[in-house]
Amino acid sequence: MRRQLAPTALTAAAVAGVVTFSLVASAPVGNAAARPSSAYAVSAEGQVPIAKTPYAESLDGKRQTTSALELPKNPLISVRAGTATAGNDSASVELFDIVIGPDILSQVKIPPELKQQCASLPKTGASDLPLPDLALPDLGLPGLPALSTKDLPVKNLPDLCNLLLTPPKSLLAIDSLNVWCSGDTGGIDVGSLTLLGQTVKVPTTKQGASLPSNPLASIKVNSQAKHADGAFTVTGLSINLAGAETINLASATCAKPAAKPKPTPKPPVDHPAPPQVNTPPAAPVPTPVKTHQAVTG
Repeated sequence: MRRQLAPTALTAAAVAGVVTFSLVASAPVGNAAARPSSAYAVSAEGQVPIAKTPYAESLDGKRQTTSALELPKNPLISVRAGTATAGNDSASVELFDIVIGPDILSQVKIPPELKQQCASLPKTGASDLPLPDLALPDLGLPGLPALSTKDLPVKNLPDLCNLLLTPPKSLLAIDSLNVWCSGDTGGIDVGSLTLLGQTVKVPTTKQGASLPSNPLASIKVNSQAKHADGAFTVTGLSINLAGAETINLASATCAKPAAKPKPTPKPPVDHPAPPQVNTPPAAPVPTPVKTHQAVTG
């Protein structure tokens, strides 16, 4: 079963502080000259580094799988299940029920000026009203610059009022996210995805597609790369968070097929000739002799 994925500006911010999955070990160091097939669900570099987790690696071509069940309760992210699998020239990642930033917008205190504007909006004809440029309080996410209302993904004042006065339950929610590779091909699948309560269609079939950038983050979907050692990598989602953090969600790497061990030829075994048995030579065949017998009678 494969589906497709995509993120959001604030998604990156939420993921940056994710608690690493339980029941999994951090990724071992691979050989740079000939990397093995591998897969992981989440990683991050920057002010908040996150080890590749859950992580699977196949050093000898044998299929390896590691899984993480529900995450410990935390304010930033929850995942019902995550599985990473790596084998001989193949790898995949499966994630289910991903929720990023649960109830984070409900914690934002709306400036009094904005509340007054929202309360005085007419029921119709307000769609052309411009967005006010008001500073927002610090969300407490590492690496984020100071934000204003114009940094939020809304088009007009009614959208902004609706977002802040009736905030969605999460920044980003994904039904499922699958990433796979086989040899030098691969792709991603994402289930239903909602960003700030709105369903988002993601261009998952296009290699290296980018979502519209914004002051918070630049986001790439379905990044694919071929490496000098012959390996091939597909990353479901890459997020650059205000230049302070790089986050990858669901990445699979297919290495060149593991070499099959060649059988070692065995040296020929010398079989000595069987010992000779002393036997008398065979008797010659008798030769008949013709004679004349006397006639009697």
